[in-house]
Amino acid sequence: MAAGETWSRESGFLVFAQSADEAIDVEALNAHAVRFFATRIGVAEDRASALVSLVVTPEAEEPGVRRLSSRPRDAGDLALAEAADAGVTGLSLLARRCKSVWLVERAAEPDGLALRLAIVLASVMLGPVLDARGPELFGVKTGRAKLAQITQDR
Repeated sequence: MAAGETWSRESGFLVFAQSADEAIDVEALNAHAVRFFATRIGVAEDRASALVSLVVTPEAEEPGVRRLSSRPRDAGDLALAEAADAGVTGLSLLARRCKSVWLVERAAEPDGLALRLAIVLASVMLGPVLDARGPELFGVKTGRAKLAQITQDR
């Protein structure tokens, strides 16, 4: 993806966040990632922008940089979440309680680093993850299973 180019909820992962705060506490995110996901997360470049570049470093794996941005949740986000959930898991009801969303850049298919960052965010922000390519709405437990499958398939 070229500099200045953005991505959409259809091309990345969309993480619903219960907080309306669109800023990210990277130190707290890293502490949570280290404790529960054997992953370190740090800022890749220090610049004031709507896009944040983070280095994602899973234990015993190659690190990589993924970008993310946040914005208020909109009706389109909810419509996609409801269509993906179709009342099966109830996660679309959780998405309704979320005030903002985080868009996580996906660099490849599959992208284990983007998925890892998305589930760490979901765990901290207390919301589900939407993969609009599926479409699929899932929580941290399912995200971990997907990540294990990606790792196993390598």
